[in-house]
Amino acid sequence: MSPRFILLHTLAHLLINQLTYECGYSSASLRERLYVSPGPDGIAGRLIYTAAGDSEGTLGGLVRMGEPGRLEGVLENALARAAWCSSDPVCIGSKGQGPGSCNLAACHGCALLPETAWEECYRFLVRALVVGGLGKSELSFSSRVTASWWCA
Repeated sequence: MSPRFILLHTLAHLLINQLTYECGYSSASLRERLYVSPGPDGIAGRLIYTAAGDSEGTLGGLVRMGEPGRLEGVLENALARAAWCSSDPVCIGSKGQGPGSCNLAACHGCALLPETAWEECYRFLVRALVVGGLGKSELSFSSRVTASWWCA
């Protein structure tokens, strides 16, 4: 897996967790789809969608959260929440957890989702790649870009 894929996959999980708070959907009803092509000029995109359109989502709606001016706030909130996990410092300092020890700094407290939500299983999640380690946020990818860039 490429670092770009891992970054995108982890970010999708962090966004889904945040959208559950801001939209009213349960995390089990939101799903991810990742689009990552190989090479330095390849595409990278994520789709977060739901197949449940009944009484869930009454706090703002998933589509409305994707509108310009709203998604940036959702992303900033997701990154702020992901900066600290209830299992830190154990989670952020993990040398490998989950199936095949493919996750670093990703547990049920911060980045893991219900089975119905993920495309890539519980693998290839590295929260520290997105938000940095404890006291080392300047090393993260999010410290180098603005929310409007992430949402483009």
